[in-house]
Amino acid sequence: MSAWARRLAAIFALLALGASAAHAETIFRCGASYSQAPCANASTIEVEASVSAARRAEARAVAAREKQLALEMVRDRHERESALRPAMAGSLGPTPAAPPASAAAKKHGHAKKRGAAAEDGRDFVAVVPKAKS
Repeated sequence: MSAWARRLAAIFALLALGASAAHAETIFRCGASYSQAPCANASTIEVEASVSAARRAEARAVAAREKQLALEMVRDRHERESALRPAMAGSLGPTPAAPPASAAAKKHGHAKKRGAAAEDGRDFVAVVPKAKS
C-alpha cells in the first residue's frame, strides 16, 4: 500500500469516527434499568454524543458558582466555630456558690477535718493516707 493510500485510509477512518460520534444515540429505559436494546414497554431517551460549546460553558459556570458557594460555606463555618466558647472542665452539676465561712469556726479557731466531706464546690477530693510508722 502506498503512502498516499495509507493517508487516505486514515482520513476516511477519522471521518467515520467523527460522523458516528456526531449523531444522537437512543437509549431504552426498561423499568429501573437502561439498555441499548429495546424491551417491552420501553421509553426512549435521546443522548447526544457530543457536547456543544454552550453546554460546556454553562457547566463551567455552574462549577464555578458551586465552588464559590462552597468557599463561602467554609468561611461561615469557620466564623461560627471561632465564635463558640469551649466548654469549661468541671463537674456535671451546677456551679455552687462559695460556702460562707462559719462564724463559729472562725471564732473558736476550729479547722476543718481532713477526712470530712468537701463542701468547697468540688465533687471529689482524693486524699493519700499517711504511711503508718
